[in-house]
Amino acid sequence: MSQLLDRQSLWASFSEPTALLVAWQNPDTRTYVLLGRAYAYPNGGYEFKYLPEVSNNANFRPIPGFSDVTKVYTSKVLFPFFAGRVMSSKRPDRKEWLDKLNLPENAAPFEILRRSFGKRVADTYEMFAEPDIDRVTGSLTFLVPTHGLRYMTDEARAYVDRDLDVGEPVGVVAEPANAADPRAQGIWTAGGHKIGFVPAPVLDYVALQGVYGKFQAHVAHINRRSDGLHLRVLIRLTWAPAEIQPG
Repeated sequence: MSQLLDRQSLWASFSEPTALLVAWQNPDTRTYVLLGRAYAYPNGGYEFKYLPEVSNNANFRPIPGFSDVTKVYTSKVLFPFFAGRVMSSKRPDRKEWLDKLNLPENAAPFEILRRSFGKRVADTYEMFAEPDIDRVTGSLTFLVPTHGLRYMTDEARAYVDRDLDVGEPVGVVAEPANAADPRAQGIWTAGGHKIGFVPAPVLDYVALQGVYGKFQAHVAHINRRSDGLHLRVLIRLTWAPAEIQPG
């Protein structure tokens, strides 16, 4: 669990919590904002707080139910904003839904949100598991969806359908000339097909660390085409600070 960013918690004496990074995409500008962090504690408590920098972002809009950017929100039950993104155990198709996420029937809510990325139809919020950290090297490892596959070429989508394999290494290439976002990092297969981008909130998180480096990436999971393009390809990204990278 990350200790690179400061955390104050009502349950600070308990074991390390499960954390989610919460992001929002402005539907007008299509710009992402990394909003804050939510925690699930081993004692059953939950917490949400905004990142200190968020109120300075011109695109920022408060999350429904979390209007005060200075407050640490705590609850003994899962906040409605998050609970509404987890399929009810009473739904007959819940098992099928969890199977698509490669999760067991007894998966905890935050475990589900970390795998589904909290996506909901006609919704612009997205959630990412806070990266695992190698305390020796300071490297960060994320599990993320590939953003933008729907905008890639027919040949690229066909490659995903026919040839892409779990475990396959993919290239992450900086795009400083990208008009939409000069920080953009494209994801390329070994066969030379661009299949999308590293999610912008992940780049925001790395930038908060104040150290820059390169990503190494592998295909972690491939969902069925019927599950939607947003969750079609999951990538495991490992980012290492520049000073520890070879060469």
